[in-house]
Amino acid sequence: MKLTKHPAPHIRYQESNRTLMADMILLQLVLFVPAVVYYGLRVLVIAAITVATAVLCDGACTLLRGKKLNPRDFSPVVTGLIITLCMPATVPYRVVIAAAFFAIVVVKHPFGGTGNNLFNPAAAGLSFAAICWPNQVFMYPQPFESIPAFGEVAVKLSQNPAFVLKLGGIPTNDITEMILGNYPGPMGATSILVIVACLGYLLFRGTVRWQLPIPFLAACAFVAFLFPRVGTNGVQSMLYELMSGTLLFGAVFMISDPATNPKRDSSMAVYGIFAGLITMLFRYFGGFEESMAFAVLFANAFVPLIDRYNESLHRVIRRKNLEARKAKKAQEA
Repeated sequence: MKLTKHPAPHIRYQESNRTLMADMILLQLVLFVPAVVYYGLRVLVIAAITVATAVLCDGACTLLRGKKLNPRDFSPVVTGLIITLCMPATVPYRVVIAAAFFAIVVVKHPFGGTGNNLFNPAAAGLSFAAICWPNQVFMYPQPFESIPAFGEVAVKLSQNPAFVLKLGGIPTNDITEMILGNYPGPMGATSILVIVACLGYLLFRGTVRWQLPIPFLAACAFVAFLFPRVGTNGVQSMLYELMSGTLLFGAVFMISDPATNPKRDSSMAVYGIFAGLITMLFRYFGGFEESMAFAVLFANAFVPLIDRYNESLHRVIRRKNLEARKAKKAQEA
């Protein structure tokens, strides 16, 4: 039998890497519809600049490494779209350019490019931008604010509900308005109803394994319910935590990255729970109200350990099952 060697990620399902990326791009483009409705054409300009930066940097790094360009590799497009959707509509263009550059040049290609990166490039780019320009990244315009596509942006900015939770207060935003995305926040992360529909589509298609987002969201909800930051009941705390910031968006589009998540289904579930707990710890005790990107990077660092110890556990189970079958055959003989 002739075996052909291919680089990671190795997807063990009918979907190819190109199909997976195409599904992600399609759903991210869907999220741009409410973003454009709320914030205008500047959203598309930011997306074009971010994606172009990511694609150009990816192509340049590929050529510098002596590799051929792969026109079927949509991963830099996905990275650029994720960075865009997690930013405010008023973000300066230089910030998204720097974020995309850092994601591709510093995080992705030094480890071998597509499928070989240890850390999620988009999460790294967002974290870099958040540390360097927190005031530009964590301040948001009101929906339906008139924002010029080019030139100086001079509109009133405000914090999102995640910041209110960080201060120990109760957000004044109506739950229904939050479900529809009509509140200040990242361009593509506030439309909760659309994001939930995207998750359902990806699970139905099998593009995303349920062992990643569902345990992640369950762990976040569990912590929010038992240890509410708002002075009401656990259910309201859970709703506000899940629907504020980029938590739900990250569960769908960042946790599910095939290159940085574990390989076995059981390992994915452990990783999802671990990432959810880390996300909540960052939210409760971290320096920023938006901690999803930092939590993803932290969880990525533990993926090799999760894979290693889970594989060791499966090896022990297989050995015990084999010994049990041998003992049963010996008794029957």
